[in-house]
Amino acid sequence: HSDQQQAAQTLKCQISGASPKGAGGRLADALGTGAQKYRTTSFTVAGTATWSQGFDTRAEVVDQTQGSVRFQEYQQLQTVISNITSVKHGNVYCEEYSKVLEEAIHSSETLGNVLDNVELKTAFEASSSLEKQLKQVARLIAAREERKAERDFFFVSLGGFDTHRSVAKELAGKFKEVDSALRMFVTELKAQGIFDSTVLVTHSDFGRTLTPNSGAGTDHAWAGNHIVLGGDLKGGSVFNEFPKALLEGNDQDAGRGRLIPKYPWE
Repeated sequence: HSDQQQAAQTLKCQISGASPKGAGGRLADALGTGAQKYRTTSFTVAGTATWSQGFDTRAEVVDQTQGSVRFQEYQQLQTVISNITSVKHGNVYCEEYSKVLEEAIHSSETLGNVLDNVELKTAFEASSSLEKQLKQVARLIAAREERKAERDFFFVSLGGFDTHRSVAKELAGKFKEVDSALRMFVTELKAQGIFDSTVLVTHSDFGRTLTPNSGAGTDHAWAGNHIVLGGDLKGGSVFNEFPKALLEGNDQDAGRGRLIPKYPWE
């Protein structure tokens, strides 16, 4: 699982680990250093995520419940922290740690002050994990002008799709959770008048077999269905080709309905 998740987030499956950095982070790098030099930020609302990290872009971690989590008693310890982080170290690891600490504290304080003043346009009564994550994304988008944002990337995550048992029941519940979260999120973005400038893309580290196992579940496979949606997208298109048949033994079947897509996700 860990290897597949890393490969899915880097889109460099030929290289193990996170050294290629994340796909979202690399996109942010390109936008920030390209001809337009957009002011670009990459956020993750699902903990530390490789996808959000670039070579030049440091991911901003936002908590799904608390938003920007600040350093406790920062005001009292501000001078101490400044003294610690201003020291120049001969050891590269110590220097990097000091730099990251300083950036993290400064970022959380700055972002926290901005989010304190954010008011959403809708009720957005989030209860599930995905709803809470997307609510934080909506708050960050609502603060786009104060943040002077020009391009943003957001990473959210939902687990529980590894359905080796009871796939029909589990999948129905997951689809309901996704549908509810997206409805709330899209409704809020439309109210903000920003949905036409927003694109959502789903992604996963693996698909499922088309044939069941002995536990009425499915096992790891390759191909799967994903969605791209946004207010200004011309929808209704399939960016791939469906197999001629879904029966076992079709031209794209690697065994047990493990379909190999004609074109990869990336």
